[in-house]
Amino acid sequence: MHKFNVFLRWVLYFSIILLGTFAAFTTGTVEKVNDLDFTKLSFVIYSLFMGCSIYTGFLTYKICKKSNEITNSEITDFEHKNGNNWFMSEAMFTLGMIGTVAGFIAVLSSKFTGINPNDINSTKAALSGMSAGMGTALYTTATGLICSLLLKFQAYNVSYFLDILSRRNECEPK
Repeated sequence: MHKFNVFLRWVLYFSIILLGTFAAFTTGTVEKVNDLDFTKLSFVIYSLFMGCSIYTGFLTYKICKKSNEITNSEITDFEHKNGNNWFMSEAMFTLGMIGTVAGFIAVLSSKFTGINPNDINSTKAALSGMSAGMGTALYTTATGLICSLLLKFQAYNVSYFLDILSRRNECEPK
């Protein structure tokens, strides 16, 4: 195994992420999310995701650079640093769920109060007002789930390589 294969895999992941980001901008998805997500948690989640992805790239590069002479204590240190990614992945998922709850609260708390079932216009107004709350709920959920999953791929990539290095160190004569 070439020592930089893991880093090259991260570069591939990150390139696909950048391509997806570009596609989201050019198709108007980012603008739609901005219009419907009143909490802006989708952008918080995505910002955290990009920061963690870049951090993972630096971490992966450091591990690959040291992989030929890495010690077990350094492997443990890198495992702890990679643990931050696992934590942030769960934090992104949780933020997505918080956005879901905030969206549903917005839909259910204020949109049904002035509805007169006999008046079509008030019903139409209530239903159109619900779209922002539902948009927030769905977009934050999707953003949290997708970013969490993509960061887990990256964290697993690092964990798997550290496990290989750890097993290699155990097999080498002392």
